[in-house]
Amino acid sequence: MALLLIAYRDFIDATWIASSMNICLLLGTAVSVHLSLSPPNPSVKSDECCSGTEGTETLFERFVQSITYCSKCMVWMGVVVNVLNIVLNCLVSSSINFSFEHVRSGGAGKTSSSFEGVHAVMIVGGISAIVAAVLRTWCFRSLGPFFTFEITIRPKHELVTHGPYAWVRHPSYTGVYLTLGGATLVLGAPGTWTAEHGVRTPIGFIVACFWVFKCMFAFRGMCIRLRAEDQVLKDTFGAQWDQYAARVPCKFIPGVI
Repeated sequence: MALLLIAYRDFIDATWIASSMNICLLLGTAVSVHLSLSPPNPSVKSDECCSGTEGTETLFERFVQSITYCSKCMVWMGVVVNVLNIVLNCLVSSSINFSFEHVRSGGAGKTSSSFEGVHAVMIVGGISAIVAAVLRTWCFRSLGPFFTFEITIRPKHELVTHGPYAWVRHPSYTGVYLTLGGATLVLGAPGTWTAEHGVRTPIGFIVACFWVFKCMFAFRGMCIRLRAEDQVLKDTFGAQWDQYAARVPCKFIPGVI
């Protein structure tokens, strides 16, 4: 009986530790994505903008708000489904799926693999999303009222060169890449319900394809937008922008690209 209780305790500890870590990474990803893709300021009306942004209207610009909102909703839905699946599996495992082989072995080796249920892909994705949220929040605060999800030049607009902008010219774009990439890794990590079961259903497969298409559309749109944004800033600030671009040549990662 004592051996049975010890084995059962070790089994429950291992299951709940791994499950708790997965849940924390899932929820951390959802919150991070929500923070990263929520506009810090309301959209600027056209009559509040200065001229100089003509020619920047693209399909991505028209739907950028819808894309970010859709991304947040999809991530939250995927996270909620995975968290519920983990909780239900833990309850079932702790009540009726206690392995006789584990009892017979006296729990040998089980405690050493307490974290085997947390896949490396999940960890990398979760950390990426959290880092992205920190970076994007830093960008929001550095730009203050000038940060919008659309390309805008407002009256008394300033060229911000401090904070993360002292290291790269477009750190917020780096944050978006990390956000969408991290969320994709988390929801597609081996062992998650979305990866193991969700994509194998017709609806799940369609949703996954839509997510990939949406991300690729966003990545392409940001590449086009980045060039347009640089040109608008150059036209607006002239020599000040040229000096800044020469001092900070990298766009995304310091010393790399």
